[in-house]
Amino acid sequence: MLIDPTVKSLIIFNGGGGIVERQMKLTLQQGRNEFQIQNVPASFDPNSADIQLEYINPEDKESIALQQTVVSLPDRNNVEQVIDREKSAANSIISYSIDFTREMREKVSNICEASSYRTYADMIGTFNFIINAKKESEVIVKILYFISDVRIKWDVNLQVDIKNDGKTAEIEGFIIVNNQTGFSYDNVDLGFAIFELPSITSYPGTGPPPPAAGPAMNQAEISSLRGEMLSELNRMKPMKKTQRFKQLK
Repeated sequence: MLIDPTVKSLIIFNGGGGIVERQMKLTLQQGRNEFQIQNVPASFDPNSADIQLEYINPEDKESIALQQTVVSLPDRNNVEQVIDREKSAANSIISYSIDFTREMREKVSNICEASSYRTYADMIGTFNFIINAKKESEVIVKILYFISDVRIKWDVNLQVDIKNDGKTAEIEGFIIVNNQTGFSYDNVDLGFAIFELPSITSYPGTGPPPPAAGPAMNQAEISSLRGEMLSELNRMKPMKKTQRFKQLK
């Protein structure tokens, strides 16, 4: 079954990427229940994928169990070939758009422009899971995953207002969120954290990594780093100030 859990919170890193938390109440049939999550960007890290079950009725804990999760990314070579063909077709269409009416030409141009900015990170990843239930019931599912797309990040901007007396001034600070990905996040609890992606790791859609400043990290060290990051953010959550945003695009 295809499901599209609501994005409840998004913690954005100043170095790019962040942690997405989604949630949905599911109705379970007795036996095996298979679900496929929609709108998971290919920039998500399969190693960070986590599913938590919140039982509506405490006694359901003995009868409902998460059996399996299946997470994967699309083949990068195939996706790049498709994107290249789309861009080539878009360029050809634009070159002949003079033959269209004005209204149609604007629509076609917008579609072609969107295709020209498409990257591997705008594709869809696979995130499936199976729940076994001994009886018909309901459960709340919380999904957590890490996205490593540097096109979404935050920065700080300061505005200084010097008063007429030349001796005093007011300083205002702003956090500016820049989201150039193909995914929008509507009505979410937005949090901010300071975290830099490991420079020696190549993340999909981010381009080649810069030269490493030290010895390369192995997979175990990278996984440990992700674990420390998630633990630290969970520890900070009660103190973290968030603000509700609509239409983060």
